[in-house]
Amino acid sequence: MANNDLEIRCPDSASGNTEGFSGYQWNYYSSLEHGPLRSRADSFLASVNWAALLEYAAEKNNGVSCMLLSDIGLGYNHMVRIIQFSDGNQWVARLRLPPLVESDTSKDALETTEIREYSTICFLRQRTRIPTPEIHAIEERSDCKMKPPFMLMDCLRGNVGMDLSMTVPPQYKKAFLRDLAKIHVQLSTVLLPKIGTIVSVNADGSYHQGPIPGLGGPFDTATEFFQAWANKTKFGMTDEQLREACGPYAAEIIPSVSSFAKSIGELADTLSVRDDGPFPLCHGDFGHNNIIVDDQYHILSVIDWEMAFAGPWEIFGDFPLTLSIIPPAIDAPWNYNEDGSPKSADLVEQFADQKWYIEAVKLEENRHQGNTHYLSEALENPKRQQLATAMRLYQDGNIGTYSKLKDKFMAQA
Repeated sequence: MANNDLEIRCPDSASGNTEGFSGYQWNYYSSLEHGPLRSRADSFLASVNWAALLEYAAEKNNGVSCMLLSDIGLGYNHMVRIIQFSDGNQWVARLRLPPLVESDTSKDALETTEIREYSTICFLRQRTRIPTPEIHAIEERSDCKMKPPFMLMDCLRGNVGMDLSMTVPPQYKKAFLRDLAKIHVQLSTVLLPKIGTIVSVNADGSYHQGPIPGLGGPFDTATEFFQAWANKTKFGMTDEQLREACGPYAAEIIPSVSSFAKSIGELADTLSVRDDGPFPLCHGDFGHNNIIVDDQYHILSVIDWEMAFAGPWEIFGDFPLTLSIIPPAIDAPWNYNEDGSPKSADLVEQFADQKWYIEAVKLEENRHQGNTHYLSEALENPKRQQLATAMRLYQDGNIGTYSKLKDKFMAQA
């Protein structure tokens, strides 16, 4: 890697030999086998002007000198490095990776992603107590001296789900889910008049909403949102990939997948119980994959708000990814008994965790919102909640018999 002289090993005081934190578990990058993900990360690491980044960070921190630690955090969209200042403080540089595959997304659209996320975090820090990182500087241009767009923010002594094998140990699960429910409920109080993103925030708290990337808007109603989703959303696999992945089940699955978006359009005016605003702010990727925790899984911060938008209550009421289950109607039938009950102990536990989470949400709603139970009502409405989950899975390219979910929705209407 270039600029090796800029790096030092993370000292004991920074790597977390303190109570509640035993160190960063940033092993994903080093564990990557040779392939597209590793090649992209290696090329990116060599392309960044790290010296310019350190110079920029020092300038933003009142001229305090700094150096780069050797730890490398890697996600799907970002690389993370720790900046150690000579006064003992640490910041994190979160740098945007280039797209893994060529897309129609313009450079301007990628740059506005940073601005939207920054605006959303500022908005949340003004209006809520949801733990979010303090941002010290942002560079949204991809042609800046450092090369990629990036943010400089607080360095927290914790890890995210990707660093922790995407699991929550049993002894910490209930407390973690309870804290997650508190954040989810608090987020339900952040209401905006239209469905759309936050594109700017002023010091006085006023804000401006803009379109959702790939969908458009802002939208006045949930119906408009679902219609736009149906018209513009594509399944997260090519036809060839889908055909190959389906194998002997292709004749059943491919038509089911192909008709799903059209079905959402046909059902658009019936999908939401609250068609008009205000609308809650959806994180867009809410789960412990984007939550920093300490060694005891206490939540330190919710990160990566780049996909956040105000959306219908049904979308907001999707379970956190930590608790997400493939809706039974579109899951493999051999995962369930004839009476519809799940076969595996793991799946039984997942459904039990969802029920427990709903009760935790209700408890938090009762404590702070009186008679307002919009979130818990969305979570415990299976036909609508499972459709919201299916929409997310469809975009991600998860294979399933999606048309069965529409049939189930219509039968229960």
